[in-house]
Formats: sequence, structure tokens, C-alpha cells
Amino acid sequence: MQKSFIFPALLCVSLSGCDFFVDSKVKVEQQYLAQHQELKQAVEDIREQGLDAVSAAAEKGSVAACVTKQLEMDPMGKLIAVEGALQDSANLAALINTIEDLTAQELSLESIPGLLRQGSDTLSYLRTLLSTYELSDLQQQTHQLLKDGKTQSQNIGEHLRNLIEQCN
Repeated sequence: MQKSFIFPALLCVSLSGCDFFVDSKVKVEQQYLAQHQELKQAVEDIREQGLDAVSAAAEKGSVAACVTKQLEMDPMGKLIAVEGALQDSANLAALINTIEDLTAQELSLESIPGLLRQGSDTLSYLRTLLSTYELSDLQQQTHQLLKDGKTQSQNIGEHLRNLIEQCN
């Protein structure tokens, strides 16, 4: 009886501790966006309406049009939808390797603890990407990013900021 209670209790405590870090990333992201008002508006619109909707509605030559174009051209651009992603220091290559690992193995009860160890952010990113791409398409695009060497030393936040700052 005690064993069946201990595991869920530990899982809840460990996952609730993640909220502290997520909140701090969101706050830092809000400070960053406060310094870049046009980018802030574009990012907020994308998060509220979706990347495709903003892309279709944005005026040619506007910051929003530029931001959506940059994000649509990059397979990791969809991660902009996750709050705090602009300040996430998680290694982008590690996320891509996780995607590679998912295609190499079948999702099973044995693989779930490994995914949980990677953290709630990784699961959120994977859910965001998989809502847009098929796993095989995502693997192919991320493999190309690794091959091109664009992700070797970058973290997720730096990668996304580099994409949108081209429009500032």
C-alpha cells in the first residue's frame, strides 16, 4: 500500500517543482519582449491566434509578417507557441536527439519514465511539434538542422530569438 502511494506522491512533488522554473522563464521572457514591443505584439498574436492565422492576416512588410515567415521556415519555429520558450536554456540538439530517439523506439510504458526525466518542457515542446508535424517529417527536418550545424551550440531560446530578431 505504501509503495503505491510513494511513487505518485514523488511524481507530483517533482512535477510541481517545475512550475517555479517555468514561471521564472516566463517572467524573463516577458522582460525581454517588453524591450522589443513590435516583436512582443507579433509573438502574443501568434500565441493567441496561431502561426498560420497571423501569417495569413499580417500585412506585407510588417514585423508580424517577417516573424511568421522566419518561424515557418524553421522546423523549430512552432515552439514559439510555448510560453517561456524564448528564454529556455535547454539544448536544442538534445531536443532533436529526443525526437530521433522517439522514431527509433516504439512508445511504451518502459519509455515513459525516460521522457518524464527529460522534463515537462521537453514534453510540451514535443506535443507542440507533433501537433503540427508527423513524426517522420519532423525527424527529417530536424536531421537536416543537425546536418547543417545550425543547432550544435544553441539552446532553444537562443535559436528562437535569432529567428525573430532578424525582423527587429
